[in-house]
Amino acid sequence: MTNGDIKRKAKADMKNGYGFAILTMILLNLVLVGSLTVGLFVGLLVTAGAVQCCYVAYFIDVAKHERKGIDSTYRGFRQFMRALVATLIQFAIIALPVGVLTFIETLLVIPLLQNGSAGASAAGLITFVFIVAIIVYVVVMSVKMYFTYYVMNDEVDLSGWECIRRSMKLAKGHFWKIVGFELSFLGWWILCLLTLGALMLYVTPYHYAAQANLYLALKEPDGKAAPKIPSDTAVVAASDPAADAETDSAAGSAAE
Repeated sequence: MTNGDIKRKAKADMKNGYGFAILTMILLNLVLVGSLTVGLFVGLLVTAGAVQCCYVAYFIDVAKHERKGIDSTYRGFRQFMRALVATLIQFAIIALPVGVLTFIETLLVIPLLQNGSAGASAAGLITFVFIVAIIVYVVVMSVKMYFTYYVMNDEVDLSGWECIRRSMKLAKGHFWKIVGFELSFLGWWILCLLTLGALMLYVTPYHYAAQANLYLALKEPDGKAAPKIPSDTAVVAASDPAADAETDSAAGSAAE
């Protein structure tokens, strides 16, 4: 499936389903806000993985047309400890190298800033190079760990680290597809900013539903696991008694 097919299916999946999806989003965001209020960044870090698992569980059910009510929403909390471990590992994978690069950049830049305009120019160039390196690293690692919580939802016996490794394996060879998928929502996120976040009530469920379908499309080789959207022709034929009658008549003629 192309990214366009995935997004079209996500829109079809979400048809008449935005009410409960928005309620789910509000409830899960309240959990995050409460965690942030009580424990600041640490509280947010502790609950973020479990909340993400809840989003994943709900929208995977949406993509499979298997909504299970409240169980779809809060099933992710059953993975709390594994989600916490995975979140901490991901945070370390991203934050530690970024911190090291930032420290090295600081050591290189500070002496140069004491050498006048020439040193300042060199310092600016070094800072630019390090910023680009950090951005590239963060993007690459984020793509590699993109499906961690989706794997966790499917493989309940895997550790947090194993879920990350499975995500890396699943994302291998699909870097640009995943990046292109996220970039295709850039316009929507800009509109969310312009509407002061109001449009997120539409975009966030749509994005998660599309993300779930992307995971299902890549889960098996050649996207064989991805559910297909019936073509308009097939839908019309299946619902048209006249077409059925013509088919039966043709079959009878052939038999004679």
